[in-house]
Amino acid sequence: MEAFEIEVATGGSSITYNILPLEDGKFQVNQNEDLVGIVYPNTQEKGVTWYTDDDIDEDLLENIGAAIQAEKM
Repeated sequence: MEAFEIEVATGGSSITYNILPLEDGKFQVNQNEDLVGIVYPNTQEKGVTWYTDDDIDEDLLENIGAAIQAEKM
């Protein structure tokens, strides 16, 4: 998969993130040249839950995950 951009609304403004799909099903999230973190989905019967081992706010994580799903999954 090729890198792509998503827009996520946070705090009344919209931020563009660059997403780089990784080989293990995870996604590297960058804002401009800065690494925000690595996120990954866990698909279950009730839907997809997004996880990270990095310091990403829970609401932002869900919004990033939803935007990735809308774009690529």
